[in-house]
Amino acid sequence: MIRKLFIGMAVTALATGFIVTTTVSAALPTYGEEWQNAEATQLTVSFTDLPSTHWAYSYIAEMVNRKVISGYPDGKFRPNNTITRAEFAKIMITASGITPKKVNYSSFSDIETTNWASPFVESVKDYMTGYRTADGKYIFNPSAPATREDVAVALVKLKGYDASRLPDQSTLEAMFKDYAGISESAKSYVALAVENGLVSGFQDETFRPQATITRAEATVMLWRAYQYGNDNKEIGGGQTTTSPTPSAPATPNSSTPSAPVDQPSASTPSEKFTVETLVGGSGAGDVDGPVRTAKINQVDSMIVDKNNNIYFLDQQKRKVRKFNNSNGTVETFKTIDAQFDWSHTTSDKNMLQYKHEDFTPSLLGYSSINNKVYLLGQSARKYAYDNDFVFDITSNVTMATYHLRDDEDGNVGYSSKSRTMTFINAPDANTIYYGYDGAWKFNPSIFAGGQGNESELVGDYFQGTGIDFFGKSDAIVNDSAVVIFDTGNNTLSKVSLFPRKVETVVTLTGSRYDSITNHNGKFYLTAGATVYELTTDGKLSTFIQGSDLIYNDGKPVQQIEQIAFDSNENVIFYDDNSKSIRRINL
Repeated sequence: MIRKLFIGMAVTALATGFIVTTTVSAALPTYGEEWQNAEATQLTVSFTDLPSTHWAYSYIAEMVNRKVISGYPDGKFRPNNTITRAEFAKIMITASGITPKKVNYSSFSDIETTNWASPFVESVKDYMTGYRTADGKYIFNPSAPATREDVAVALVKLKGYDASRLPDQSTLEAMFKDYAGISESAKSYVALAVENGLVSGFQDETFRPQATITRAEATVMLWRAYQYGNDNKEIGGGQTTTSPTPSAPATPNSSTPSAPVDQPSASTPSEKFTVETLVGGSGAGDVDGPVRTAKINQVDSMIVDKNNNIYFLDQQKRKVRKFNNSNGTVETFKTIDAQFDWSHTTSDKNMLQYKHEDFTPSLLGYSSINNKVYLLGQSARKYAYDNDFVFDITSNVTMATYHLRDDEDGNVGYSSKSRTMTFINAPDANTIYYGYDGAWKFNPSIFAGGQGNESELVGDYFQGTGIDFFGKSDAIVNDSAVVIFDTGNNTLSKVSLFPRKVETVVTLTGSRYDSITNHNGKFYLTAGATVYELTTDGKLSTFIQGSDLIYNDGKPVQQIEQIAFDSNENVIFYDDNSKSIRRINL
């Protein structure tokens, strides 16, 4: 129990001449206070890499002597080593006096019951949240580094502070320059941690919410958690502190018929997921800057990179904007200007020139393999047909792949919007696939192109080697096939490449889907506020039920316009109703 540990530490401190107060001053902690040395005590430790002059020596000595944290068999403490989530779970549970209880079934798919961390992770699961993956698994990420935000939230929950009291976040905003970088769902907890003296930030007026913490820093934060705070509550109001053993999932009955392929199965079990606003939400506009003041005009396409930066296309403003996750700001990333001018020399030495004024941007694409951002669109020269262009816009704008039609039918007539681009997919570092619907003389087609080279036709609907597009689409590409789901006709199709063959996997009935993405080899479709999962063999299930969403920002979702996943397996989406990019925390 926290109360038990607190009293025990106070008694011992009196015996050593070290006075511990049980109340907290009304004043907020000063910057850097959490890293200041404790007053000298008689407790000592002997680690070869921890001199007595180390800034955290007194803290570490006390916590080691109380067997909250220990060193390594080689006689080192390794104070500068990053601490993992599993390691922090262990020392937090040990410090709080909870007796970890081994269970027969793990709550997390990435923690076996035989894992050394299992008892500690099971005991801490109410304070350190897990993550929901795209395939429905619930994971703890035990080897991922713990962050300062993680730890602040966990300690506030562990001490029993009332987060529903809505602490004054304006003080927090004024105190830290990087306030915007604190997750919306964590801001109330961080504010409580500051108010109660658990954390104070750094001398440069930053909190560094996503920064990892070292073993020394974690020890100090735990020490402060039990020296400050005017509640000294026992966990759970004095009730049992060990979470009940979760029951094992029921074994499916093989005699039970499966649901029809076009009827999604219900979420089992039903879970609640919080929704928060990342960018926008204060009205339509084209305003860059910190997320609290930035505004969004529209989002026509959106991707998330591996660093959780969000890129979104505004066709009306002819620009790609970026939410910079590292500093919590929105910036104009690329504007369709002269950098998109392009020239090409044909085989007969003719020079073709394309101007950015004639380029119509359509879709953003992303390759996690080489961390490149692509922009797909079409462009035309006067009296020539439209041409397909995919630009690499990761840094400087360069041509990634293209398909030219200038020599067709004697260069007669053109339309800058003769086709609609439907999907772009970069399955590897060298190849880009894209598709468009048909218009006038152009068949619904699928193309694939190598970096810097002209793309080639992969599938043509009227030749029986492709599909017809009617709405938003996405594709999953492998060496042997392109699997496509089109929201216009709700059809999942497979285009085999060798030999060329097109087959319908399934046509769904009922829902009309608003947006689509692919992630980890599956499709994710949205209808209203509900997200569905569709496998490449046609099995549809409910991934997130709209009724299971809890709105931290107070704004219910009417319709998800764009959908993507971040590196933590959370859902990122665009809500046109509130002109905001939001996150469902899984």
